[in-house]
Amino acid sequence: MKLRDLLHEINHRFVRGDENAPISGIAIDSRLVKRGDLFVAIAGREADGHEFIPQAVENGAAAILVANGWAFGGDAPGDLSSGDASYDRGFGGASGASASFSVVSVPDTRVILSKIVNRFHGEPSRKFTLVGVTGTNGKTSVATLINHIWVKAGRRTGLLGTIENYCLGEVMEVRRTTPTNPDCVELGDIMSRMADRGVDYLVMEATSMGLKMGRVGSCDFDVAVFTNLSPEHLDDHGGMEDYKASKIKLFELAKSAVVNADDPASGEFIAHAKGSVIRYGVNGGASGCDLYAEGLEYSPDGVSFDLVSRETEIEGMPDVPDAGFSESGKPARRGDIPAGERARVNLSTPAPFAVYNALAAAAACVATGVSFKDVAAALNEPVEIPGRYEVVTSEDGVAVVVDYAHTEKALENLLEAVRSNPSYGRLISVFGCGGDRDPGKRAPMGEISGRLADYTIITSDNPRTEDPAAIIARIEEGIKPTGGAYETEPDRAKAVERAILSAKSGDVVVVAGKGHEDYQIIGREKVHLDDRETAEAALKRRNADENRKVAARFPHEFSEQA
Repeated sequence: MKLRDLLHEINHRFVRGDENAPISGIAIDSRLVKRGDLFVAIAGREADGHEFIPQAVENGAAAILVANGWAFGGDAPGDLSSGDASYDRGFGGASGASASFSVVSVPDTRVILSKIVNRFHGEPSRKFTLVGVTGTNGKTSVATLINHIWVKAGRRTGLLGTIENYCLGEVMEVRRTTPTNPDCVELGDIMSRMADRGVDYLVMEATSMGLKMGRVGSCDFDVAVFTNLSPEHLDDHGGMEDYKASKIKLFELAKSAVVNADDPASGEFIAHAKGSVIRYGVNGGASGCDLYAEGLEYSPDGVSFDLVSRETEIEGMPDVPDAGFSESGKPARRGDIPAGERARVNLSTPAPFAVYNALAAAAACVATGVSFKDVAAALNEPVEIPGRYEVVTSEDGVAVVVDYAHTEKALENLLEAVRSNPSYGRLISVFGCGGDRDPGKRAPMGEISGRLADYTIITSDNPRTEDPAAIIARIEEGIKPTGGAYETEPDRAKAVERAILSAKSGDVVVVAGKGHEDYQIIGREKVHLDDRETAEAALKRRNADENRKVAARFPHEFSEQA
């Protein structure tokens, strides 16, 4: 593709070079530039891509995209805007460098990036039905459930998530540079590969930072799904308003929406939806929910409920025939919910948040053409989601729940769900808070564990460059006023092991915060640590008679909360 075609209808200025230069790829990391690529220089939080232009040129970049007003400084050989031949002399002779390269200036390289990547790959998101899931908690579970329902309904599917990326049921090998949404270059490549393999339906988690940074700004979303909203990543966003506004961006991009009507913020998300909206909730018939759960029954093994659609059909949802494809070339879909439908659903996780996750997935799948009957049937089949309410039990009846809950609301929801399970005795909580971010949640999470758990072991959770003891001290500020029994153990593996070996038969140990993650970030290094592996090893020790006899006890006994 020619450089000028990539920049068509984009505000830009050619500084130097050939606007007809052929472009064979796009890169934002100078180390990954190949001959013929366009290097897009982006100013990030820790580094400015403009400073790495020399390396990009040396690696063979055919063109450079820079931000307006930027020019080389320091000892750089020449100024991009001057046309000084010294610049060519400095890099033209380097190994792999282009004999001549173009330079283009744009108002904001980060904003432009998603547009040119999307154009380079032929707008792949227009070739399949695309659902984006956003919210503070539940994104991974909802996206996984949507993919599961689609697969059971015979769809050719893809899933972009924080755990793994799947294409037609196979794990995709991708270069992950962020823990949230892939960067624009990665995302364009992934979507292009999925389209080439014949994916018809793709669901992706849309994170607040992915939306704020414009990584998904050129994606053609058919449905936006909102799960819930509570404080998270406030150090990145500067406050709740920016955090919320970032998530709302998804609804300004999508053609229709699915919204949790029981969340206090739902009205603002609905107000920004461009098309029709499906509202879901619990016992929501009287409040106007289009899809809701009623008749909830909890047991130690799960929860069952009636999945119900409201008595009248939803107005405005797209209704296309079953011919297979719509006029736009996308797979055909019907967004209407049949009136007055009802089906019993059984889930293996005995928690209210599991019901909400199932409702969100059900609404999204009905909005993309899956029948109510097929949705209910798929929800009744077990679905494993790594690191989400994973339960293992010892031979003498000590249960261990490993979960990713790492926000205030997620921890509260998790502990409340476990506390309400009548098959468990005392609740022992093991958790920590991440370093270098969100310090405001530390004391509140301490208060939550002190209030809901019978005993708490405060430990580390990716301390990064902070002193683990300082993080733990902030958590203690929240737990002390509750009067809840607790101790501290900065070594996470030792904390998990201690909780399991010290528990009594019938106790439940909740290990929260890392879930599927298999690492701990200490300083700037990742060290292998998997809560599930640690818990399994401790349970094996516990199951051995000789170890059970010498199991360490907590510093003082504590009784189960009433």
